[in-house]
Amino acid sequence: MVHRTHLKQSPTEWPTLEPEVERPQGEIREVAPDNRRDIATVAKLHMALFRDMGPMAQLGELFVRDYCYGALIQSGLTRAAIYEVDGQPAGMIAYTDRSISFHRSAIRKHWFYIGWLLVRSLFRTPSTVVRLPRAMRLMLSRRAEERVIGEDPLAEVLAVGVLPQYRSAQFVRQTGLRIGDELQEYVIDFFRRTGLETVRMVVDAVNTPALLFWHRVGGRFEPYEHGGVPSVQIWLDLGQETESAD
Repeated sequence: MVHRTHLKQSPTEWPTLEPEVERPQGEIREVAPDNRRDIATVAKLHMALFRDMGPMAQLGELFVRDYCYGALIQSGLTRAAIYEVDGQPAGMIAYTDRSISFHRSAIRKHWFYIGWLLVRSLFRTPSTVVRLPRAMRLMLSRRAEERVIGEDPLAEVLAVGVLPQYRSAQFVRQTGLRIGDELQEYVIDFFRRTGLETVRMVVDAVNTPALLFWHRVGGRFEPYEHGGVPSVQIWLDLGQETESAD
């Protein structure tokens, strides 16, 4: 006869298994020219991130949505992508390979529509009128750059930003998601595939977080005046892999 001895383990000795916590999932989605929902989402992100900084944002959400992310994307002059965390918008990036000419081309093609958008924006927010000169100087100033910088195609990151709750040290530590880095890498990969060797950014001189970010990834800085505003022009070499920002 075979005797089997069953050993009992007291409940206090049972191993405790920590519940597996599912990490948030990040995804980058290109904004399609005909996707009004995505265009509205990226415009809202732009306003949340740059309301007090960029001249376009100071013209109001209507202008940002229908011109910056409507007419420009639909004309193939610029592109944009949204970063989502578990389906929630967390960041955005806008970019172009026509850094010198995209505003000029848009004005030539959509001058009546742009004028109508400006009238509607002024009607909604009359105080916008004091911000209009800077925005127009910015849109028209790029023509002069052709004599200094050269001709298109020239890559430029027009705007990139991440909502504060998604760029905090705690969020990065808990999720491992570095959204700014991923957006930057996404766009740089696009420019590399199109054969461009450098990309530029124009950042307001007072925008310290953006300047620190581009410094970490190896940008070369030079003083610049953009539409009458003291700025910094940043160049990034695409010939080699960029380092992620910590």
